[in-house]
Amino acid sequence: MASAENTVNKAADNGKKLNVGNLPNDVTEDELREHFKDFTVENVEIFHYLKYTLALLLFKDKDTATKALKEKEGSMFRNRRLRMHIEYIAIWNIKKNVFVTVVDDNTTEEQVYDKYKDVTEITGVLVFHPLAYVSCKTQEQKETAMKELNSEEVTVYDVTGHDQNHHIEIWRAAKLFFRNMNRVSLINLPESWVSNQEELKKAVAHTGTTTEVKVINNSHGAVAQLFYENEETAKKAALELNQKIFDGKRIHALHVTAALIPNYETSVYLTSLEKATSEETIYDHFKQFGDIEFVSRRKCADEHAVICFKDASAVEKALECKTLPVPKADSDKTEDRAITVKKYNGPLIIDLKPSHVKKLLEDGEESKMRPPPLPLAKLWPIYVSNLPYTADKRDIRDYFSSVGGHIKFIFSPNIPAYKTSQTSMVMAALIYYARREQATDAIKAFNGKHFQNRCLHVFPGRKDTYFNPETSVRLVRLTIGVTEEKLFEKFRKFGFIECVVKRNRNTALIEFRDKEVCDKVLQLSDSEKPVRCGIEPLTTKVNRKIFKENDEKISLAMQDIIDKNPAVLENVQSTRFSGPPPLKRGRFNGPDPNFGNRGDFNNGNDFSNPQVIQDLLRLAFISGKNLGEGIASGNNNPFNSSDSPLSGLNLSNGFSGRSFGGGSNSFGNNPGNRGNFGGNLNNPGQRNFGGNQQQNRNNPGNAFGGGSNQNKFGGGNSNNQQNRNQNQNRQGGGNMNRRF
Repeated sequence: MASAENTVNKAADNGKKLNVGNLPNDVTEDELREHFKDFTVENVEIFHYLKYTLALLLFKDKDTATKALKEKEGSMFRNRRLRMHIEYIAIWNIKKNVFVTVVDDNTTEEQVYDKYKDVTEITGVLVFHPLAYVSCKTQEQKETAMKELNSEEVTVYDVTGHDQNHHIEIWRAAKLFFRNMNRVSLINLPESWVSNQEELKKAVAHTGTTTEVKVINNSHGAVAQLFYENEETAKKAALELNQKIFDGKRIHALHVTAALIPNYETSVYLTSLEKATSEETIYDHFKQFGDIEFVSRRKCADEHAVICFKDASAVEKALECKTLPVPKADSDKTEDRAITVKKYNGPLIIDLKPSHVKKLLEDGEESKMRPPPLPLAKLWPIYVSNLPYTADKRDIRDYFSSVGGHIKFIFSPNIPAYKTSQTSMVMAALIYYARREQATDAIKAFNGKHFQNRCLHVFPGRKDTYFNPETSVRLVRLTIGVTEEKLFEKFRKFGFIECVVKRNRNTALIEFRDKEVCDKVLQLSDSEKPVRCGIEPLTTKVNRKIFKENDEKISLAMQDIIDKNPAVLENVQSTRFSGPPPLKRGRFNGPDPNFGNRGDFNNGNDFSNPQVIQDLLRLAFISGKNLGEGIASGNNNPFNSSDSPLSGLNLSNGFSGRSFGGGSNSFGNNPGNRGNFGGNLNNPGQRNFGGNQQQNRNNPGNAFGGGSNQNKFGGGNSNNQQNRNQNQNRQGGGNMNRRF
């Protein structure tokens, strides 16, 4: 209980804490209190790491901390420009208005500021050697400054989150305090450690006592986090484990304060590598040129790797290398593969897209296209996003067939990036209907409605739908906890919202109905924004859907499902008849050869055979008469017509003298049904297909569409449309007037 209370109190204090960076290493608590004398500072903690000094100030409340940040951010303290950051705000990305440059070990943030202040309007500088980050006021100013500086042969780089420098980690390390000083991160893990944490614990047991061990899977591979009893033990464990080989994998062991930044003077990077080339293969070949600090392929895409030597003399030798021996498949021998070695003298900009994707993007395509499987091409899909990840396909089927429609197939691809975009996992799906009208009705009925507490976005499955750039904005740098629902509630006060889609954890798109509202939102100041984020104009069309039916991966995945289980198209369907009858009826080729010889129904035999039902229905359509009347009469030829559709049909076996719906052998054992299929209890003479809802509710033999909200073959409940509307309101959930 005490531990839980401490956790709550610590979280509550985070909003009152202010991180202060770029301090001189001999700063004192009294000096900081004097600098913030206009605000009530309850506690001061000072931290030192390498040449960096940081302080954590605790104010009396959150409002005081916010005011101190606003007033003192960028202020001068002993000739240093202070950097500040509210403790509870997480850093997930870097603004697009930042460029980076390489500096030497003695360069200060003030020197960087003075160097570039005449080129652009600078809002902040962050130095984490050997890199310096310069924040411009706008992205446009950054792009202009970069062109001007590069033209003057001053090398600056654009910031990307996909290069070896780990800009996000550097940014956090320089702006935030190291909360878990007893933590060690392990990268490049063996598979045995990922699948079995007990193996991991045994392998690191000799490094000290661990209080917690966990493995985290992300887009760049698995990472293990080891928590030791204290900071000193953690630092020693990192030194002992780093670059050691376990199960053929060379481990990167990093203390929480460490950043894997190469020394540019002693580093090279490789290109033209194959995906299967391991760090161990690279290490074993390049160690001949000099002692190696580390080899890393993390965040280097499939084709790249970085090698950091301990001495700069090894670089020139490594640059002469043109081939790399790699193991042959299913053999102990090796073969030489051509590679390219380049000097690593600055942030490595890497395009993570594979070569075939790059070519398609150059041609204006997003991915390879392939028609959907033939059975699905004849159906009518709708695209549904923001479905709860916990929703069962049976629940989805029942909900989306509630207003009518025969669902034949449901497909949801495994896209982790989308499913984890919200605070609780979500997914998107393609739902295939038998008819076009059913799909159209479903889009109208369910778009903007709530299903299991999630507002749905429903679009046509085969037609691309885009955000309108003139009336849409892009929200960036969102915190994880901001959901689509919250964005809608916060931004609806500015004007009518057509659509809100959160595409990933930190980015969302909002489309307004009016351009004036969009322009107004773009001009909001930071204090006027309803949520903490960046708001940018949408310059290009962005698809509201994250995957397409004819995308090659999606199409092949659906084809694989159908090939493994062809019956899947029949298994996923509505639990009742719904919708109007088919527009075109198949040609009548006569009943099943065994029609009328199924056995004596009076002896309790099953009448649910689908072929018998199909034959009866076809006879009814052709005769133009009420089939129930003729059969109930006991007549061998119930049609009483000179132009009988099947003159040789023998109806005597199994039908003589008994009525369907009457007596103890009636459909559903309903004694009130006489001379009709599912008739009304109060009207024994009523002869129709699909009788009263109340009478047929518990009728297991009613296969003719009666009972529910629609009667497929006429007759039945005259309040069909009313019931359908009631059913929609009952099952649709949520606010029926709410629109995205």
